[in-house]
Amino acid sequence: MSASARAAIVIVSQESGTREILHREMSKRYSADYQIVACGQPAELAARMRDLRAAGLPVALVIGGVGAHDPDGIEALAAVRDIDPAALRVAAVGWGDWQSVRSVFNAVTLGTLDHWVTCPAQAPAEEFHRSITEFLREWGSQRGGGFEAAQVIGEQWSARSQELRDLFSRHRVPAGFYDAASGQGRQMLCDLGLESADLPVVVLRFAAKRSALVNPSNQQIADAFGVMTPIPPGEVFDVAVVGGGPAGLAAAVGASSEGLSTVVVEHEAVGGQAGTSSMIRNYPGFSQGISGAMLAQEAWRQAWTFGTTFVYMRQVTSLSGNGGHYQLRLSDGGVLAARSVIIATGVTYRRLSIPALEELQGRGVFYGTAASEAPAMRGRKVLSPEAATPPGRPRCTWPNGPAR
Repeated sequence: MSASARAAIVIVSQESGTREILHREMSKRYSADYQIVACGQPAELAARMRDLRAAGLPVALVIGGVGAHDPDGIEALAAVRDIDPAALRVAAVGWGDWQSVRSVFNAVTLGTLDHWVTCPAQAPAEEFHRSITEFLREWGSQRGGGFEAAQVIGEQWSARSQELRDLFSRHRVPAGFYDAASGQGRQMLCDLGLESADLPVVVLRFAAKRSALVNPSNQQIADAFGVMTPIPPGEVFDVAVVGGGPAGLAAAVGASSEGLSTVVVEHEAVGGQAGTSSMIRNYPGFSQGISGAMLAQEAWRQAWTFGTTFVYMRQVTSLSGNGGHYQLRLSDGGVLAARSVIIATGVTYRRLSIPALEELQGRGVFYGTAASEAPAMRGRKVLSPEAATPPGRPRCTWPNGPAR
């Protein structure tokens, strides 16, 4: 066992060749950080996983053979959900075993499996490892912990605290939340000399000199991150995009890649409503699916690479023509000029229209915040509007389907 291992990867296959290949490849690449465990029979799986958990090693990924030699492979992997709901279930299929692949596709669609890979036939197996690395990154992202670029110290059930957790999650900024009423939270505030400060307090830890922001606005946080390039007075952009959701980001990539000077104005978080989705499987180019936040980050990075300028946490309050150009007035009082404007403001969640619930938003009532709030709900009862709707009454639905 690696002394530095903080999690485990479990292999299960009745076929010795498949088991040996997977164990060899996993050990070569991941044994420094993960404990690699192999099971020859599905019946061993539950006991091995419980032993690992008892030893303080969560299981990040269970990869199992599926095919003629492992006819119960899908069932064995499906049973992992009851043992450890956080462990990813990955099917390993032999190249050319099209019948098994179709069964795996169906299992992924039904949620019985999370992912699949083609079992490596020779070394080095870079395509195989690219997939495994992505899966491990997904597991790590869902689990949290590790490096924290930002820390939020606030009230546990404050709407503003929840908003900040969601904001950092959607921007894929690794952030930790600390309850100001806890011993650790009080000590952190004391160390900062902010025992009586208005909450929440946001600590930025990635710069050489750490800074603490007291009850900051979203705009103040964005400015403190230092990612926005000052726009010179009098600059006229070729294209201004209002909204940084999937459509706005796609427009920015297309325009900036053609050499047009492009600016995107986003008032909340890149990715829009899609950025709150824990998994998107129907976006072209991502056969294994991708989280909404990751998809948004990749599109943002692509646009940024092509030279797109981003203006964060500002709204466009008015649009007018002036001397052959368009003027976009921003909520901070600034003005942008552009030769053309693309409006991609997207959609927002439809509210339940129950006045008493509005006061509870962020304090037990959430809209589209599964990715950021799910860890805090562990061990608690969670109710969705469709589950709460009495028989015979219409369910609450959003433009993209039932509420969750």
